Order: sequence, then structure tokens, then C-alpha cells
Amino acid sequence: MSKDWPDLLQFLNEELGYAVRVAPTTLGFETFLVDLSSWKLSLSERTPTIWVKRSDMLDLSPLGLLQSLLDLIRASAFARRTVLVLLEGDSQPLLRYTKSPLYSLVILGEAEQRRIVHSRRPSGELLDLISAQVPISNLAPYETRAPVMGPRFFGREYEKSKILSNPDTNHVVLGIRRIGKTSLLREVERILKEGEDAPHIIYLDCSDLLSEDDYIREVVRKLNPKELPRIHMQKYVFWFPDFLERMGRKYQKRLVFLLDEIDNLVIMQRGSWELFRMLRSSANKGACQYIIAGFREAMQEQHLLNSPFYNFAQEIRLNEFSRQQAYDLIVIPLENLRVHLNNREALVTRIYEETAGHPNLIQYYCMILLKRLDQTGKRELGPDDLIDVYMDEGFKGHLLSSFMENTENRDKAVVYALLGEFSDRQLASFSLAQIDAALRKRALPLSQNEISAACDVLTLAGILQRSNKELSFTSPVFAKVLRQTYDLEYLLGKLKEEGL
Repeated sequence: MSKDWPDLLQFLNEELGYAVRVAPTTLGFETFLVDLSSWKLSLSERTPTIWVKRSDMLDLSPLGLLQSLLDLIRASAFARRTVLVLLEGDSQPLLRYTKSPLYSLVILGEAEQRRIVHSRRPSGELLDLISAQVPISNLAPYETRAPVMGPRFFGREYEKSKILSNPDTNHVVLGIRRIGKTSLLREVERILKEGEDAPHIIYLDCSDLLSEDDYIREVVRKLNPKELPRIHMQKYVFWFPDFLERMGRKYQKRLVFLLDEIDNLVIMQRGSWELFRMLRSSANKGACQYIIAGFREAMQEQHLLNSPFYNFAQEIRLNEFSRQQAYDLIVIPLENLRVHLNNREALVTRIYEETAGHPNLIQYYCMILLKRLDQTGKRELGPDDLIDVYMDEGFKGHLLSSFMENTENRDKAVVYALLGEFSDRQLASFSLAQIDAALRKRALPLSQNEISAACDVLTLAGILQRSNKELSFTSPVFAKVLRQTYDLEYLLGKLKEEGL
């Protein structure tokens, strides 16, 4: 079959080991899917590749050919993906029409294809040609708003391995918002589905499931929707565990539940806990495995003796990246994008310190830098390019919204009081006693337990860090942005009004 493919695809598949699959022929064009995921860019294991034969180039003008390719992309759902186009002819006539960020097309004529096949660094040659035609910010794997998996998933190898190597254990993934909980769950789901003995996986976003009835209806909808019309007649405490056992027999596979954003459901279940007792029972019987992700509420229940969460699952905490993880996230994609890094170690150290190792913020920094390179045409970065990245309006908004989402008024009061009381130089470190004094000075007294709990949340959020009995702000950028954006005394006044 591969003998009928373009020479370049045969070479990639047979000589270099890149998996190539045939996709459906669309609008008369033969199409393929090439696995370029090992490059750790936005190019996936299903990178679309279109073969334009010599007869097509004779029948269509360059503009007509472009219109046909765009129609093919729409018909094949290839939009928003980088698409390789292999021509049996000269690339230049078509390139005149595609040199625009509107198109994520990479045009490779016969000359370019021969250059790749005969190169001593064929993968590098192909990557050079791709990065010369597509904005590097589009090729980058960085994603700041949506879950990532596959080639875009960085770090968390230990946490991923812990879940995958313990299939008989429930797991609860704890961490602040935007720290990567959903990405970890989705990556685990992707790997489990690819296994030979793949379980039956049910992923649920529980943020909008606020009652026992909501949850059970959604599970039934996923597993056996034919039973939905009758569930209102059932006594859940008896019927639902039996339903899960029946579904295990029906699918003849292990049922694995990935329950994301569990906190709201925990809040609504407090008191009766009937739903979570049923989940615990189904896990104890071996009918189901649960991998749960949450933050504040799930974390609290983990350690309460009278909670059904107690000893229900093995705890996995997602904190900021280590420096090595940050290094990989920064350096591997940038170098694959052919960006030359001046003083690489200093560049990584600066980004790591200013983002406090938060993977989401690291990616935001890198995206800002890449967009600037696209605007200037440069392909070189060094520490001096970081001077004002944190002043980017998008980054500031992202940083502050993350802080607001991950903290309650009690936690905010600690931060505002510290920033209002001490200068940046004085904030090198501080004690719980100094936090207490700063709060009292502003008539916002908190108990010792409340101050300790607030510091725990702020530490988990990567805003504060501990060293023996002292604390300090993890990132100097956070304090600067907060001071420059808000009137701290005004914010403290609003907290008083809200009855802190």
C-alpha cells in the first residue's frame, strides 16, 4: 500500500518510523494522517497531509487549487490544524497565495520533498520548512485555557504513573484551579483507551451536577440511556449499586470513573452523603474505580474521620512544576521551533522565578514571547526579552483572575494586609506573628487557625512559600502586579464591608 504513496510519506513511514495512516479521499484528493507528536508541538499524531498530484495542478489554477484545499479542510474537519500539502510540482505559484497567518498550510513541492529525503537531518529539514511557513506561536504546544493531552502534555509523569500503575486503587487529584487537574485526567483517559485491556471509561465534569439525582442521571445516560425513563421510580440506595454491577457485566470491562471538578457536588452532599456512600460501596465491591479531581472541599473531606472521603482514595497533590519540568516545558518546544536561546539557563531561571513554577503561567510567558517573535520576524530569545513580559495586559489579567479564583476573602485579606504593611524589600520573609499584626492593624483580626488555613491555601496556590517558620511571596512579579493594579486599602475596606 505504501508504494502508492508520495515518496516523502514512504520515507517518513519506512525509514524514520513516523506512523502514516490513510484517511478518506475527499474532493478527489488522497489524504493521510502523519504522527508528528514526538516533536512536542501542536502537531499531533494525526497531522493531516494532502497529496496534490500533477494532474490536479494542471486542471486547477493556483487560486482554484487553494479554494479546493480549503473546501477539503472544511469537509474533513481539519480546521485549526496545521495541514501539510505535498505537491507533484513547483510550490512557488501556490505559496504566493498562502503566505498569510489566515492559513495553516505548509506547501511542500517536489524540490522541498527531495531536500528532506536526501538531507542528513530529514526531521530537522521538515521542521524548518514547517516553521518557515506557519507562525511559530501557532505551532507551539502552549495552551493556557483548555486541557491538554498527548504531545502537549508536559510534566506530571510521576503523578500519571502513580494512577496508571495502580488500577485497583481510587485516586483523588488535589490542586488549585488552572494547575492541570483536568489535563492529568484527560491524559490518563487517553492512555487507558489505547491499552490492549482498556477499561470502560466515564468522564464527568461534576461542576454542574449539584444533586444526587443529577449525578445518577448523567451516569445512566453515559452507560445505558434506555433506563433513563424509569429511574425516577427507583430507590437509589438499592438500585444504583446494582445498576453499576450490571453495567460491569454488560461491558465486560472494568468501569473507571473520572470525576472532575467535584467540589460543588461535595458541598451539596454534605450532611446526608448518600451519593458518596454509594460510590464508596461500588468501589469496595470492585465494580468501579474512581479518579477524582477537586480543590478546597475535596481536600478538606480527605482528612475528616466521619467523611466518606476519608481513606477512600490515594491523594495526589498537584503543585507548581519543578525546575526540571519547567525547563522541559520552556526549552523543548522553543528549540523545536528553531528559536535560538541565548543564555538558556538564565532565561529558564528568570521565567521559573517570575511565574513561581506554575505551568499555566509559564505557558502564558512563552506564548507572549513567541507572538513577539512572530511580529518581529526574529528567532532569538534571551533574558533581556523578559524585562516587561509581566506587564502584558493579558498576562496581568490572567495572573490576577487565577488569584481571585483560587482564594477566599480570608486568604485575600492576608495578602492585601501584607502588601499594605511592607515594602517589596521588607517582604523578603515574614512570620505568622507579622501577618497577625498586619491584619489587626487594619481591624481584620483572624484566629490562629484561620491564619494558618489561609497560609496553607496560599502555599498550595503557589503565592506563598515556606522556609522553616518563615513565609515569603513565591514570585516577585505577583506582588508588583497586584500593587500596580489595585488600591489595596480600598480592597481591604471592601473585605470589612463583606463581614470578614
